[in-house]
Amino acid sequence: MTDHELLIEKLSQQALPVKRPWPDGWRALAWTLMALPSGWLSSLLLQRVATDWAHSGAFLALLQLGLTFVMGVLAIRNAFLLSIPGRRPLSWKGFMPLLVLWLGCVLANLGQTSLTHHRDEVNCYVFMMTVSAPMMLLAIGYLRRTRSLHPLQSLATAGAGVACMALTLLSFCHPVEVHPLDFALHLAAIFTIVVATVGLGWKWVAIPLP
Repeated sequence: MTDHELLIEKLSQQALPVKRPWPDGWRALAWTLMALPSGWLSSLLLQRVATDWAHSGAFLALLQLGLTFVMGVLAIRNAFLLSIPGRRPLSWKGFMPLLVLWLGCVLANLGQTSLTHHRDEVNCYVFMMTVSAPMMLLAIGYLRRTRSLHPLQSLATAGAGVACMALTLLSFCHPVEVHPLDFALHLAAIFTIVVATVGLGWKWVAIPLP
């Protein structure tokens, strides 16, 4: 088409108003308020035993719960920030103190229980994958709203946030002590959730090339 003015007129007639996305903090809050109930509803499909908060190590378990929740919210907010050019997300160095403190709490409770104690408990890997499924889809849906110039970073960060929220929900139905095999399953689930988020969301979040 050589008539550029006609092309512009046709495109302007087809154009629809663009709704401005919420600020990143409000988007993270809205996602959290939707994701956690969705994950909890998914957990009802599995056999669960409530955590014994009267246990002597419950303080460390509560601290882990709080840390994973905070890291999850910050990671999701970072994913939203990365999806919009010009925004400055929190540096990975900002996560290090929280991550080191969380690992310290885990190691403090590591190896204080036998594996047989967990045979009737929920399978950590299966639980985290089950509760993360709806949260993962919600994160991809939120990122699709704006797309992203850095889809790999945005999706990987969102996957890390989903994994943190899955660990948060796991804290309510997991023994206070952590067996080394449990911890290995937690790490395997985190890795799987991040990879799955990137794999499932790439087509929907990446900006299509002309």
